[in-house]
Amino acid sequence: MNNRYEIRPVRRADLALLRRWRSKPHVRRWWDDPDVEPDTDKLDDPRIALWVASHAGRPFAFLQDYEIHAWPGHHFGYLPPGSRGIDLYVGEPDMLGAGHGAALLRQYVDHLFSSGAPAVGIDPHPDNAAAIRCFEKAGFVAARGRVETAWGPALLMDRRATNPSHRPDQFLFP
Repeated sequence: MNNRYEIRPVRRADLALLRRWRSKPHVRRWWDDPDVEPDTDKLDDPRIALWVASHAGRPFAFLQDYEIHAWPGHHFGYLPPGSRGIDLYVGEPDMLGAGHGAALLRQYVDHLFSSGAPAVGIDPHPDNAAAIRCFEKAGFVAARGRVETAWGPALLMDRRATNPSHRPDQFLFP
């Protein structure tokens, strides 16, 4: 497979870059202040994997994926065991609106599926229409309307390895 994006683990040396990205207005609008959920805390958490994505050798985006079922009562608890949650932002403003987010997300989720994850959930803010469109282009579908999570309001979307075009009404929710 010819991957369009290089994806590598976040290193401590990347924290300044992530902080700069998190301080940009287009990221901060949806991700809060960088000090609310510091990336330094997540680097040492074995339930979370942090990634920097590059295109043509230039870092431009952040991804994190996590073990959904490691948090009791998680809002993606309806997904099967082994499923992952994912978060993503494009940090470089000049990379927005060109399809990089959707292509990167599709590439990375395909990797998670090939590694055995049966499903992946993503939870954009319900008012973030650009993110929702991006995630739909990456194969995610809305599974549940607006919900309140521990991290704020969200639209629950997921993509399944066995049937990425599933209909949300095929599944039961708690």
